[in-house]
Amino acid sequence: MVIEIIVALLLFILFLPIKVNFLFYINLLANKGALAVKVFTQPVMQDKFKIASGQVTAKNNYNKEKVFELSKEDKTVIFIESFINNITHKIIIDNTFIGVEVGNKDDAMVTALLSGKILMIVDLLFAQLYTRKNGANYDVDSEPLFCQNKIVISAQAQMYVNLFDVLFAFGKSYLKTIKRIRDIAKTRLEQEC
Repeated sequence: MVIEIIVALLLFILFLPIKVNFLFYINLLANKGALAVKVFTQPVMQDKFKIASGQVTAKNNYNKEKVFELSKEDKTVIFIESFINNITHKIIIDNTFIGVEVGNKDDAMVTALLSGKILMIVDLLFAQLYTRKNGANYDVDSEPLFCQNKIVISAQAQMYVNLFDVLFAFGKSYLKTIKRIRDIAKTRLEQEC
């Protein structure tokens, strides 16, 4: 009887939907941004990042820096790409807000055209994404700034995913990353010989 209760409790925990809040901000002219992830209401990750010369430098709240190479052969990039591909179709997206601020202080017409084009592109991308997700909604807001040079994109999303899917995607991505790194190393050896 105790074993059945423990198994039922573990299954309940594994398949219980976990609420995840995702916040993202990037200033494309300054190549700076921020990323925050909260599970339920507890912050799991809060990093600021800067993109420069093929590298992403991330700094967390404790001022600990990590540098990632923007290369298709970097193991972190390979893992993140694989994990996103494996978990995307398992996520239930509830609400999303995208904000875009665009400005060219020298030319108001360019500001208006850029603002409209970016709004249209973001709207098309999210409409495509949400046709696959039932019950999800999203808002897109574009604000033209006629007195500043600025291109800022921010996103806030509320999602649900269960622990089993996260663990499965993590394991599958880890194994794919190891295999891909071995293939890259093997290819390099063959090219050197």
